[in-house]
Amino acid sequence: MADQINVSGITPIYVQFRDTDGTWTGALSKLGESLDMVDVEERIFTHNVPGDRYGGPQGPPIEQQFLGEIHVVRMELSRWDPAIFDAIRKRGCRDGLGSHASGEIGRLMLQNRSMRLLLNSATRPVNYPTAIPNSSIQYGKGTKFSSVSLQFECHVTQQTDQKDILWDRTTTVYT
Repeated sequence: MADQINVSGITPIYVQFRDTDGTWTGALSKLGESLDMVDVEERIFTHNVPGDRYGGPQGPPIEQQFLGEIHVVRMELSRWDPAIFDAIRKRGCRDGLGSHASGEIGRLMLQNRSMRLLLNSATRPVNYPTAIPNSSIQYGKGTKFSSVSLQFECHVTQQTDQKDILWDRTTTVYT
């Protein structure tokens, strides 16, 4: 296939939440649409293998070992559902907005508190079964239209009901 210009088109953003025991709840809920586009950064982790050939640990590695991968998804939304946004703001580990109980500190976020993130473009949807909003969330307040900036860190699945996947093209509801 020859190189070509690629346009994924509008990419509605959906989420699906979990119960505290890790089971999927409800349907996919539309979070919103981006102001411009959604950015995906594919980040790999490696371990250097030193060798005397290049000076040992002080020199450049003779090889690198692959240790895994995460994706970081950044988005700025100009349309969003406030109720879904508030659910995301709880980050899967708080029972309420603006406060947390002492028992909520130290909760594991990937195992049972992650959410599903679906970038549902018509041409090449990307589904992340294990996503957490792990960075700052920004939103505007004022007389002009507001936007929301979110970042999700997407990991290989930690749940026992799924094979170990980072992403796939699934667009149907998990049950």
